[in-house]
Amino acid sequence: MEQERLWRIRKEICRISTMLFEKNLVSGKDGNISVRTGEGEMLITPSGICKAFLEPEMILRQSFDGRVLEGSLKSTKEAGLHANLYERRPEVGAIVHTHPAAATAFAVCGMTLPSDCLVEVPSLLGKVCVAGYAPAGSPSLVEEVEKCGDCNVVFLQNHGVICCGKSLTDAFALMDAVENAAKTILYAKMLGEIRRF
Repeated sequence: MEQERLWRIRKEICRISTMLFEKNLVSGKDGNISVRTGEGEMLITPSGICKAFLEPEMILRQSFDGRVLEGSLKSTKEAGLHANLYERRPEVGAIVHTHPAAATAFAVCGMTLPSDCLVEVPSLLGKVCVAGYAPAGSPSLVEEVEKCGDCNVVFLQNHGVICCGKSLTDAFALMDAVENAAKTILYAKMLGEIRRF
């Protein structure tokens, strides 16, 4: 039964990975996706594979201390960041980390999304935090994200975006909404002066 449950989650990770790719929310081999599966464990995407081509058997079962429990591919260097978020935030069930162009442009500038020009930002996204720059996969990056507390949307300066959700579909929907909001705000700036509320 447990193996069947894990296989279903692996298939769901692959489905969401394909959707992320098709919606241009992930490109090339970037990003990583994980789902909490039990006490101190997660399923997580491997390193170096385009998210459009993932197969369920490629998804790694990994403990929060870094041990790969099932799978033969190389783990992502961001696994420690995922594990830390799960350990600190028991309400988080899944994490999507990608580099969507518009939202990452805000992150590159060290900016968050303004909360007073698009109703979706405060109502759907909540507080959007910017974590200071640190190299990908480094303990410093984990520390920077920790400073963002319980924000479900974290912009990684000069890097990308992390979305946390109770479920994988929640985390995916949040990433989709983040990128749509970022695009809308950028388009509005191109058209003229943004009207605030």
